[in-house]
Amino acid sequence: MWRWDQGRLLYFQFDVLKSVAKVLVKFNGVKIRDCESTFRNELTDSTGMPFAPNHYTVLRNYKRVFECSFLATVVDEHLVVSDYCRELAKDDGCFSNTDDFLLSYISRFRFPFPAFDNYDVAQMQIYPFCAIIKYLIALNNTDRQACISLDEIFHIIIANNCTGFEDLEFYYRLMPKTYTILEAERRQLREMVIFISQLSILKVYNGRLWLDITNPSALVELVDKFLSPVGSVPKVSRSEEFLSITRIVGSIVLPTIEVFSSDVADIEFIEGKRKRVEHFRVDRSPLLRRYYIEHNHTPICGMCKMDVSIKYPWTDYMLDIHHLLPLSSSIAITTKGTSLSDIVGLCPTCHRSIHIYYIKWLKRNGQDDFLSHTEAMDVYLSAIKEIV
Repeated sequence: MWRWDQGRLLYFQFDVLKSVAKVLVKFNGVKIRDCESTFRNELTDSTGMPFAPNHYTVLRNYKRVFECSFLATVVDEHLVVSDYCRELAKDDGCFSNTDDFLLSYISRFRFPFPAFDNYDVAQMQIYPFCAIIKYLIALNNTDRQACISLDEIFHIIIANNCTGFEDLEFYYRLMPKTYTILEAERRQLREMVIFISQLSILKVYNGRLWLDITNPSALVELVDKFLSPVGSVPKVSRSEEFLSITRIVGSIVLPTIEVFSSDVADIEFIEGKRKRVEHFRVDRSPLLRRYYIEHNHTPICGMCKMDVSIKYPWTDYMLDIHHLLPLSSSIAITTKGTSLSDIVGLCPTCHRSIHIYYIKWLKRNGQDDFLSHTEAMDVYLSAIKEIV
């Protein structure tokens, strides 16, 4: 059975995990039951999320969140953070954005996983995210629609006992098999899929997970560098297994090729800053643009308020999409999938102008990124006010 934490999906958002990591490193080595109230309050204040209910300890309800996200475990009642947690807690750590973190994560997360009951080292090792993404790439490479539903994951990936170790040729040939789906499995798989959809190359929309890449070279790099499971002999001790999986030795492999096509304005905006790469990937996502159009039928620019179809009547929908959150933030997720709540449509002129505005504002304030969602929104609104 593929397992995941249930009912706490929003705690797995990349921005939330970074905030949680900053708190966890402060309590590393501490017996949490001796400072339960302080621990809960710091987590709540840092993330803006409730760590409820108060009549249960935080670790009783959220230990699996910490473990599934590679942040921390508990040894002899003491909190022990991982190398991944330490890096996420740093402002200049190796995980500058969501892709840096998740592309390293997918080749390490495996079943059996020590966070779950009935952990058994004799079970076959399965790397679920490697298997799913390889199947999507196989669909893409055969000119089929590169998307998959939950039921298809059960009948094609799980029923065929895919492990993630197989090559693409194996996934080209997969055919669905009979599989009896338990509702508990469905809920857990849904949350797994939405969690991993924070990768810029993936989106969840209308109940399906979609591959979202326009650069063929990025597919090659994805397969060559990030979809080979980090196989190793599992440890009998749960805590030793967790710390082994999350141990960072040497440098983390980071993506180098952009997943979407770029232009001069994009390159100028990024300026070699890895924290700006995430923003670029959101802005250039063709799937997000399509979803935005489906929900906003009239092409009105969010900055200058121009109806582009009136000014340019020969065009269909000449708006770009723009991500309002800090530059290193991933797209927000909801319990249904990829969220459009922080996306606005901008005419190409306004879109380029807001990037220029950001560059100048960040340089003036000595920052590489916005410090919070509120600051990012305030800067965006300031730019609108200065339009003549």
